[in-house]
Amino acid sequence: METASNRKMVPRLSVVRSTNSDHRGEDQSRLRKQLDDLCIELFDRWCERRELTPLLYLLHAWPFLPSTPHPVRGVSAALRDLSTFHKEALDDHDQRLIASVLSLAHE
Repeated sequence: METASNRKMVPRLSVVRSTNSDHRGEDQSRLRKQLDDLCIELFDRWCERRELTPLLYLLHAWPFLPSTPHPVRGVSAALRDLSTFHKEALDDHDQRLIASVLSLAHE
């Protein structure tokens, strides 16, 4: 029989997650999905029309890896610059889609 002095004490650690962090993770996941859907639509539109300038701006920040920090900021900054410097390359629908991206970034 093993005595108490021969046993090794193994500390037990528990990970406790706040419910707020779970919601924050879900919100971030949902935000990335919305952003990705908008970018896919912009990408498809610009490929179909062979609009190289808008594609260059979009592809500078998208697609992003799952580990990309703050993807909304990067994509919104690129599309804001596109809207500022090359508005003539965008039709009304493009501008509405870009406005949707900017609203995700709260700009």
